[in-house]
Amino acid sequence: MERLQTLQREIKSEVAEIKKELVAHTPHISPKYRITEEAYAEKQAELKRLQTLQKRAEKLKSALDAAFSQNQKNTSKIQASVIQDLSASNSEEPGETDLSFLQRDNAHNIQKIQASIIEDLSGVYSFEFDDEASDTSFQDRKDAIRKELSELLKDSTMPDGIVREIKQSIISLEKIEAMQYLTTFDSVTVKGLFKKIDTYKHEEEQKEAEFKELVARYEVLCSMAGEVAKCLPYSKSAVDIISTEVERLELLLVRQQEQAYISDCVDEVMADMGYDLIGTREVHKKSGKRFRNELFTFNEGTAVNVTFAPDGQISMELGGLAREDRIPTSEETGVLTRDMERFCGEFEEFERRMLAKGIVVGNRIALSPPTAEYAAIINVNEYDISESTQISVMNASEKRRKQAEKKVMRRGE
Repeated sequence: MERLQTLQREIKSEVAEIKKELVAHTPHISPKYRITEEAYAEKQAELKRLQTLQKRAEKLKSALDAAFSQNQKNTSKIQASVIQDLSASNSEEPGETDLSFLQRDNAHNIQKIQASIIEDLSGVYSFEFDDEASDTSFQDRKDAIRKELSELLKDSTMPDGIVREIKQSIISLEKIEAMQYLTTFDSVTVKGLFKKIDTYKHEEEQKEAEFKELVARYEVLCSMAGEVAKCLPYSKSAVDIISTEVERLELLLVRQQEQAYISDCVDEVMADMGYDLIGTREVHKKSGKRFRNELFTFNEGTAVNVTFAPDGQISMELGGLAREDRIPTSEETGVLTRDMERFCGEFEEFERRMLAKGIVVGNRIALSPPTAEYAAIINVNEYDISESTQISVMNASEKRRKQAEKKVMRRGE
């Protein structure tokens, strides 16, 4: 009885501590099983805490069972000893009434202590996971994981590789029949899947941010080049298309700047050599290509036409001036041929001056040969010419051109 009473005091103290721990750390079931590193560590710590409490409760029950077992043995020994003592002190057998009273009294006291101990212990030991609860918990957790994996398949943005892994994980989940394997599957396979998904989504967010920057750059380049920007939603193909367009536009703008610089240099050199700019025009071909022409005076009735191509090439040709489209006469052809030969002689000086400005003329300019087949008439009406600019047209014969006074024409006459 003294041992049971001591055990009772120990159990009361231990039960109070266990109850206090359970109140402070009551486990809660969550519908979400998605685990981060931090959340997983917290769950592991909670599990270890509960397992420790369970072991403490099991230890109390084992001590109680041992005490009850020992009590039964002790009771039997006491009863045998009492009978023996009574038999020795009396020649007659002990009365049945005295022995029965002793047994009843001892049993009554033991039962009172046992009942008290069981009442104290039941308040804490009831949280032990029995077999049925364990099975229910296993199935619930398995169902929750299956539902969670199935939800992932509803995301249409998921790449095919991850979708295959999710489907394979669901198949593997159905084969699991024990909690320990389910726990490992959850912490390794499922956790690994979510980590891979998080990495994929993070990479996609970065790619989308980079795509926005690329589109902004593309729109600026379109504005600079005078083109209408394409509007494309984010996708891998859109990234490829916009990247290609950015490269094209950058090259185009570089060429445009290069052409603008070369055009400025041509204007400066031609002006320094006595050739005045009298007109310009923009030519749009059916193929979509654009050309720019500049017309410089050369001699009376003749001019040099400079053509700037989209690829940066420049061509120069000398021709007679007129206000109509026609071919030169035989007399005009002779005059034009001599002027072309003269221009070819001055071209070396033109080339030297362009080289001084950093432009290698030999790689940029094609000069038509001074032969009759290249003699041409230039229709000044096709050029943008200022109203104040005076233009001399080519006369029908060389003699008349040399002897006659200049015939001055103004635009609109």
